[in-house]
Amino acid sequence: MSGEGTNGVSRRKFLKIVGQGSALATLAGCGKSSVQKIVPYVKGNSLRIVGSPLWFKTTCNECSAGCGIMVKTREGRAIKIEGNPEHPVNKGGVCARGHSALQDLYDPDRVRQPLYREGKGAAFKAVSWTKALSILQEKIGTARAKAYLGREGTGALRKLLSTWCKAVGARQVVYTPNPFDKEAESARLVFGYYGIPNYRLDRADVVVNFGADFLESWISPVEYSRKWAKSRKRKPPCRYIHFEPRLSLTAAKADRWISIAPGAEIMVVRLLIKEAIASGRGRGLKGSALKAATKLSASVDYSSVSTATGIDKSILKKVSERLLSAKAPLVLAGGTPARSEDPLGLLVAVNLLNLALGAVGSTVELSSLRVAERSSLSDVTHLIEEMSKGSLDLLFIDDSDPVFNLPSDFGIKEALKAVPFVVSFSSHLDDTTSFADMVLPSHTPLESFGDSAPVEGVYCLSQPVMKPVFDTRHFGDILLDTARLLGKEISRGTFASYLKDSWKAIYKKYGDSSQPFERFWLESVERGGFFAPTSRQRTVKPSKGLSGIKFSLPQFSAREGGDVVVYPFATVRSSEGRFANRPWLTEVPDPLSQVSWDAWAEIHPETAAKNGLSEGDRVTIRNYFGELNLNVYITPYVHKGIVAVPIGYGHRRYGRFAENIGGNVKELLDSSKAKKACLSALLTTKASLIRSRVAGDLVKLQGSDSQLGRGLARTSYVEEDAFHHASDVRIKESGFSHHDNHGKEHEKPKEMYEQREHPLYKWAMTIDLASCTGCSACIVSCFAENNISVVGKRLVSQGREMAWLRIDRYFDGDEENPQVSMMPMMCQQCDNAPCEPVCPVYATYHNEEGLNVMVYNRCVGTRYCSNNCTYKVRHYNWAEVVFPEPLNWQLNPDVTPRSVGVMEKCTFCVQRIVEAKDRAKDQGRKVKDGEVQPACMQSCPTKAITFGDINDKDSQVAKLSKDKRAYKVLDHYVNTKPSVTYLENIKYKEV
Repeated sequence: MSGEGTNGVSRRKFLKIVGQGSALATLAGCGKSSVQKIVPYVKGNSLRIVGSPLWFKTTCNECSAGCGIMVKTREGRAIKIEGNPEHPVNKGGVCARGHSALQDLYDPDRVRQPLYREGKGAAFKAVSWTKALSILQEKIGTARAKAYLGREGTGALRKLLSTWCKAVGARQVVYTPNPFDKEAESARLVFGYYGIPNYRLDRADVVVNFGADFLESWISPVEYSRKWAKSRKRKPPCRYIHFEPRLSLTAAKADRWISIAPGAEIMVVRLLIKEAIASGRGRGLKGSALKAATKLSASVDYSSVSTATGIDKSILKKVSERLLSAKAPLVLAGGTPARSEDPLGLLVAVNLLNLALGAVGSTVELSSLRVAERSSLSDVTHLIEEMSKGSLDLLFIDDSDPVFNLPSDFGIKEALKAVPFVVSFSSHLDDTTSFADMVLPSHTPLESFGDSAPVEGVYCLSQPVMKPVFDTRHFGDILLDTARLLGKEISRGTFASYLKDSWKAIYKKYGDSSQPFERFWLESVERGGFFAPTSRQRTVKPSKGLSGIKFSLPQFSAREGGDVVVYPFATVRSSEGRFANRPWLTEVPDPLSQVSWDAWAEIHPETAAKNGLSEGDRVTIRNYFGELNLNVYITPYVHKGIVAVPIGYGHRRYGRFAENIGGNVKELLDSSKAKKACLSALLTTKASLIRSRVAGDLVKLQGSDSQLGRGLARTSYVEEDAFHHASDVRIKESGFSHHDNHGKEHEKPKEMYEQREHPLYKWAMTIDLASCTGCSACIVSCFAENNISVVGKRLVSQGREMAWLRIDRYFDGDEENPQVSMMPMMCQQCDNAPCEPVCPVYATYHNEEGLNVMVYNRCVGTRYCSNNCTYKVRHYNWAEVVFPEPLNWQLNPDVTPRSVGVMEKCTFCVQRIVEAKDRAKDQGRKVKDGEVQPACMQSCPTKAITFGDINDKDSQVAKLSKDKRAYKVLDHYVNTKPSVTYLENIKYKEV
């Protein structure tokens, strides 16, 4: 029978038309109507498999540490950042800031094209690059006095910027908001070499620290976190003693935090130098170093130091004994205590103490120095004076935001108004750019070529991982194009070619002459740089300038008023303010205060009571220079008589996620002391505390500050000469004794149901609480990998945050020596999961690989599973998720987006498990141990998380789950049989 009808329509064509019509009719009633186009690859690419990711090795530029990263791209879009395991700085770890670089790339509030306004106060108008550069050419040609204000850049860009400033006749004024140049200068004075020494925490047996928060914000947090974790895994572990006025993240992970009066750290160091010389350990002091140390140690004793610091003499004696008896001692200083009006005093004194203890060459390496960013605040001061007088015609500003970062009485705002024409190269309309007349937006680091040398012999390369998101240009190309228009060509090509040419010097020094430069260059790009760490033999050469260093306590002038010391501090979330418009960092709570979406004022209970403040209030912090209105956070873990405030908040202009959150503490600082110190001094002022009439709205995610005797986050203690395992100690702070319950806990309970077998794989995880710092890198990594939505302050305050992974923080012990526990908590993938039997639609079930699986399109949102979850790790979508364009470009196509009314939780990154299984199947094998790395594990700087198949007895996770410190949270009470095993924290009981 013929398939043709009388009208010429075949049977096949008829069914095709009917099928398409039915499908279209069905789709018309579902969701929003939108036109979508499928664009196929017309031309194939042998190097790219559609649906498979491409990885680019580059360098993280979120701070000066110089960590190597790998960026995962799909179909031309960057979607995930991981650490480069081959990079000598971070060796695979990434911090929360590094992950957030994606939200800088896709920031919906970025400047999308050149902006120009005619006259001060007029509105910005978008212009083309051709017109913008033409206007700039005219302004440069007619301006007599010109200046550049900003960072000096790194590598080839540093050289180009210097050359460009000379070519256009602009004076270069280098300004970096938070440099570590004083650490480098103090090393030059004591050791004879300008640079930051390599502090070998991994070799030390006793570390005494004066405010250097190396786990969160000091110099190279990922690198030092890794070394810290390594030092704690030794037997016996390294002992950490931390002096600081507030409990920072590093102080919280120390064996003993000693609260000290702000600025009094120098007194303790002087005492320790005196004791070191008296004990005969000062043989390393010679020449000017010996003279300076002798001068330092004069007129100090335990009584005077105890009076100045507020620390009991018995504690000071124990610290001295412990440090002097150490075989590999190390002393550190940094952070706010090293940012007073005389910053070199504390830093030089600590270097002298390390020299006296014989630490140089052992735990203080001079063989490979870290390069420090420069900043000249004296030059900035002179420039502002010229601007205010009207002596400057044209100002270029790049990557520093001085309006936000300088104390308000510097007068930078008024000075900018007096400059006829201001050009900003910022990619954001920040507080400084709002005063500009023209904005030439530059690429973000993930769109740019660049290089740096953070450590001697470590040459890092950055490369663009995708095409520019907006109509922006590389900062180097803007400089080159401008020079060409002025007839002063610096280089014929682009900045990329300029960079490549500059690497010929590195090739000449380190390259293999038998291979061409092109091969050396391509291999360096593929690796993310060229790594040839140096090991120079350097002898200590103390400077004669040591005699001029002042070793004094900070003074507060009378005009500041008030009796409470303002103590600004940096956090992993905000730094100097560059990260304020990244919602991941804003929503993730501060590790210790657990505050989200806000700045806060940390105040001791006695100080709060004296000023009539209580929890839930807002406080006005006021002095001669300005005032702030912040939420009160009352905590005993801050010194009496101070108010500690995080820096980086309080932007008036920047973006939707940053504006009007908290306040800018730098508005309370004294510029005269910053000018004296030649850096952005932080420890300079006092203020009054005034209770506000407006009620506070502080949002904290921590439910209970104490474990309440439940033994959730457990601790093993180390005695003097022996490492005691968990079964040998008691945890008095939590009220739970592992020793008392050890027999009962491991009895096999009766089962009501037959346990499901796991014939091929049984996925499991271990988390070492002794290695976890609470840095939050795992949380941000999980946000990026699993398309987790940011819900904002209002929903977070209602307990409707969506993070699959949280870090519970518990304070136990006494106020003077708290036991701080950091505990990552995600879905425990229980074998006896309480959530599974209560789901009426079988949306969550247990699969044959041990995973507690979620089927989103079955879920009807009863929330029974959440109510029944022992660990409270399930989250309900109360609203439809909206990712502002282009933030939605970052979404991982391998992870299903969740809609309103659906439950979600940690899946152990099941998409990565599936990928590894597919790869293993294609190769005819099982998944190898370590082949599957969930996002949290892959990013952890300390490698606290281990994942794998527990059925494989040789796997790392199987071995760790049988460790004597291993336990499962609440399993002995509710028999949930979690697949997550925790290893108890370790700590010394005594100083």
